[in-house]
Amino acid sequence: MNPKDFIIARLNELRNIFPELSFKYKYNPNTSTHIVDVRPLDCFKKNSDYIKYEADFGFEFDNRFYPETILFVSEDSLTQISNPEFVFNATQFSEDLQKPIPVAKVCNILEDNHFEFEQNFALAA
Repeated sequence: MNPKDFIIARLNELRNIFPELSFKYKYNPNTSTHIVDVRPLDCFKKNSDYIKYEADFGFEFDNRFYPETILFVSEDSLTQISNPEFVFNATQFSEDLQKPIPVAKVCNILEDNHFEFEQNFALAA
């Protein structure tokens, strides 16, 4: 199993254990780092069960795939994911909960629903 497949499998486990969480994933080849954005921040910082699972996940990953590494971040982190490879939202978008949702599919779903937003602009003096 390669590192990316390992991460996808473990994120699916996490999603089943902690359905309130959502994840974004991206690999940075320049630093050999797999970045996982975990939301919401409250769960990322305060849920002791999640924190233990994340620590075990990171330890196992490091032991199996060194020198590649995994980095968990959240909305208050300096490291952010701008173009994720995969998005794991609780159950909102996926018909098949065993597979991550490619970002293109999420964008298509959003576009197909024809969301309309009201635009209010205010000028500052």
